[in-house]
Amino acid sequence: MKILLDTNIVVDVLSRRGGYEESLQVLRYCEMRKVEGIASTATIMDVMYIMRKHMDAGKMRDAVRTFLTLVDVVEIRESDILAALDSEMSDFEDAVQAFCSKRNRADYIVTRNKKDFTYSPVPALLPGEMLSLFEE
Repeated sequence: MKILLDTNIVVDVLSRRGGYEESLQVLRYCEMRKVEGIASTATIMDVMYIMRKHMDAGKMRDAVRTFLTLVDVVEIRESDILAALDSEMSDFEDAVQAFCSKRNRADYIVTRNKKDFTYSPVPALLPGEMLSLFEE
């Protein structure tokens, strides 16, 4: 199974915000190679931007380097942006993530904002929903 990790999953873990435990377990599944995790270049940039206010710069860089050992980074392409512009998805950034995940043949997008992916070409799962797939 291949999953695209939305930015909020990474921010959950780095900031230890409420409910981060399930997001952390998703990352552990990537580490154990139970799932193939991917993250877009936009996710890496967004995480660095968001977390710069909450973490020491050195610790943040180390955390992102560790994250990069768990997932493959996939680029955002013009085709993803054009598809997002034409999609029914209301959040442009999420639409770009959705079409990037489709192009990279992800089975699911793991996110904390599932409702933003209602019209996504790739189904979105909450972290707990993804984890429950392995309990069945």
